[in-house]
Amino acid sequence: MRKLLIIISMLMVATVTNAGVTKWVDAEGKVHYSDQPVPTTAKSQKNLDLKNNPAPPKAAPDSKSGEKSLAEKDLEYRKRKVQAEETAAKQAKDQEETKQKKENCAQARHQLQALQEGQRISKFNEKGERVFLEDSDRAKAIEETKKSADSWCK
Repeated sequence: MRKLLIIISMLMVATVTNAGVTKWVDAEGKVHYSDQPVPTTAKSQKNLDLKNNPAPPKAAPDSKSGEKSLAEKDLEYRKRKVQAEETAAKQAKDQEETKQKKENCAQARHQLQALQEGQRISKFNEKGERVFLEDSDRAKAIEETKKSADSWCK
């Protein structure tokens, strides 16, 4: 008697576990998955044949298959990080050079404007004494300042 009860309970468990999953669409168009009976308002239904078998184990990754080991992934990550840092440093350097170039251009234009307006310009000689620019040297200074402004303001 006891054996019969065990066999009957095992058969009941087996039928419950073999109960299929049903995919159905309701009246609003939403897709549902259920192991319960489908309501009568369902637009469509489909019984899915799902097995309780686990997925087969994947083959061990080898170098030819495209799967990369953790060490290879780490190495690639570090390379990308170094490249990103180098790119950021280069961009910062380029921005600094551009800023310096703009400042030099503005200074050269200001100096050229001062020379062309006839303002008194002074320089220091080799002895450290202040010497004012003579009118005869002004034309030469204007030409040099124009060249400097043209080179900085490209």
